[in-house]
Amino acid sequence: MSIEQQLTKEFKHDSRRSPEGLNNRITAEYRQQVMQQRGVSIMFRKRKTSVYLLTALIVVMLCGFGYAGSRLLYSDEGRLSVSNRTEQQLQFKQEDVVKIRGELEKVKAQLVPGESAVVYLRDFDRTIGESPIIYGINNPVKVPAEEWRMLLQQQGVQEKLPETLLGAYSLEEGMEASPFQVALGTGADSIFDELKTEGTASGSEMLWRLTDTANGFIDTYTSLYRNAANDTIYVTWQIAGEDVNPAILQLSPPGITAEDATIGGLTAHYLKNDQSLFGQSSIHQDVTWVSEAGDTAVAYHVQTDSAAVTKEQLIEAAESLVQK
Repeated sequence: MSIEQQLTKEFKHDSRRSPEGLNNRITAEYRQQVMQQRGVSIMFRKRKTSVYLLTALIVVMLCGFGYAGSRLLYSDEGRLSVSNRTEQQLQFKQEDVVKIRGELEKVKAQLVPGESAVVYLRDFDRTIGESPIIYGINNPVKVPAEEWRMLLQQQGVQEKLPETLLGAYSLEEGMEASPFQVALGTGADSIFDELKTEGTASGSEMLWRLTDTANGFIDTYTSLYRNAANDTIYVTWQIAGEDVNPAILQLSPPGITAEDATIGGLTAHYLKNDQSLFGQSSIHQDVTWVSEAGDTAVAYHVQTDSAAVTKEQLIEAAESLVQK
């Protein structure tokens, strides 16, 4: 069974209706995906362009991909369709989370702003079905607040960008990336294979190599807000291009917390994960929703890696972004 047929069949088995026309969006040449906060998110597109990959930890190649034992967390359908399932192979012990975070930070410390790397970790070499888990890390270029506003204006981004959130968090900087996702280029899978072969021969616990950073059909922008205690709230927009209708399938660890919320009349989803491999801590919270207006579709994320920020505060910050 082809991957197109397999994914279409799995979506039809969901308790919710599968995204309309999803099977028409899945292209055989698109083999790389997105992992959202220790969950893999797979994007499918209509047109043939360069392969695009977003991942917060893992690149999963789709050979033998399946949903055995998984649980549907949510499914939003539309011009930009997003669904999220749990995946048992994304569950790690807390001491393993600490180790993986440390190894990724070691690599990031050696990258100049704008560089990306594929990382092989021998002790955490896993697969989902027949698909290898590939770790990666980016070191995004950070832009000061005033320059960030100018950049967004030049690129035609019209999303609401307040000076402060919750009265105490001030806009400090921005980046054309997500702090909880990694954007890797088309060569990530072959680089991983080379590193694994080298690691098997040498017995090395960790190896890494530079790769190109992906550029593709969804533009990502993150604005960072901080308070006096250095707690951080991140506002990320994933904006779909006018000529594509992507569908994003996310995979998350089974221990993740998922609850629905309402943001500006839209259904949003609150996620809390205590196994985050990125950010200032292993605790990551995210309030996410999708909004569509005319030819524009945007996936919003209001996130934090600060233990002092509560779910209620994140929801309040999210609501302030959709108020007129």
